[in-house]
Amino acid sequence: MNIRKLTGKAAILAAAIAAGAAIPMAANAAGIAINSVQQRWPWNNKVDITYTVTDGQNHAAGVYCGIEFNVSVPGHGDILVHGYSLGASAEGDASGKQHTVTWTAPSGLKSTDCTISATLFTTNVPSGNDYMIVNLSSGEVYYEGLMTTQEASNNRYNVAEYKTSKLVLRKVPKWADHGDLPNAGALTALGGYPTGDNVNYSSTNSRKNWQTAKDYYIGMFLVTQKQYQNIYGSNPSQMTRAKTGDVVEHRPVERLHWQTVRGNIQSTDSMSASSNGTFFQRLNFKTGLYFDLPTEVMFEIAQRAGATTVYSWGDSSDDLPNYCVCASNCGGTVMNAPGDYTCAVGSFLPNNWGIYDMAGNVWEWCRDRNAAGNKVASGNMANNADAFTPSSSGSYYIGRGFGGASSSQTDTGFRASYRYSSSSNAGWNRGFRVSHVVED
Repeated sequence: MNIRKLTGKAAILAAAIAAGAAIPMAANAAGIAINSVQQRWPWNNKVDITYTVTDGQNHAAGVYCGIEFNVSVPGHGDILVHGYSLGASAEGDASGKQHTVTWTAPSGLKSTDCTISATLFTTNVPSGNDYMIVNLSSGEVYYEGLMTTQEASNNRYNVAEYKTSKLVLRKVPKWADHGDLPNAGALTALGGYPTGDNVNYSSTNSRKNWQTAKDYYIGMFLVTQKQYQNIYGSNPSQMTRAKTGDVVEHRPVERLHWQTVRGNIQSTDSMSASSNGTFFQRLNFKTGLYFDLPTEVMFEIAQRAGATTVYSWGDSSDDLPNYCVCASNCGGTVMNAPGDYTCAVGSFLPNNWGIYDMAGNVWEWCRDRNAAGNKVASGNMANNADAFTPSSSGSYYIGRGFGGASSSQTDTGFRASYRYSSSSNAGWNRGFRVSHVVED
């Protein structure tokens, strides 16, 4: 049996979570019990751990807890698994709240050969899986829960650390779990995550509500120049001239071909991990997970954050300068003046789910290859079988988010359903954000 102790890795993860050091729980203050441990069938190393938390983490009260799982294997010692590495939630109430988390066990381990216990500890960082954090130096991936409010989580992540040395991604839960989102009531009334607006180009932009079957994560920010450099080793961006009140390395990376980001493969093909390939190939090699561009549907679901209005914040363009990088707020005065037409990510207001810059700043590549728009008859976005399969027909690549801060706040390009097709030329206003689809 090939068993390896994970204590060191767990310690690294614990240290990586800012202000998240374990504090012993007060006697009888809370409890955790393992209900079942079930290895996946057909036989593999995925192990589902079901547990119940009593009087544990309480978001409303601002009481946060973490979990440590101890796997005891007779004759082989103990394996310490930090709950933050699994996205384990310590949310609980007086009657006991049940959770299930999946652990990828070492090769050769059988769940019937071990016993698992769990310990609760209090912390300043909520447990859960609302946010995925990627350490770009070590490749470690861990998860954190939403804080007491969405605004509190926005403030936690909208700092330099998550624009340079770490990536932070916001979870968009599968439709069955949409109650975890801040505006769950309005979403329930819609019956699915909305795309399209039936207003602009109504014949080719029909409303559709998506009952997604998988969780996915999408970048809270565009990939910045510093983050790209940390993975790829160089910065291709044109917008690098300093300007007052802005941090250049926090601006979105741009001047990127679609192929430079994903590789010269079909949109429906998966990339192989590589230590010297594209940005995504290198990121996937470092983390051991699969990251990619979002599909158009994934992008618009996240951009709208449940809104059915023309813009993600409403039907009026009056508030546009509060949410989007545009000519009136970026300090740009001369077209083609390097450094003037982008701003540091997170400089303006986020949407309802705490995601920034999904309109304005730069165009964002999506995974789809289709030049036909949202036409219902074309078999693309409005007729896709699911939100996660990109369209592959057509000779053009799709951009979303309306980049180009020379545009005024009256430009309809900032609307949530606006799209752009390009032959993948690497213009100064083309960047991207990362996404990850959770597979069972």
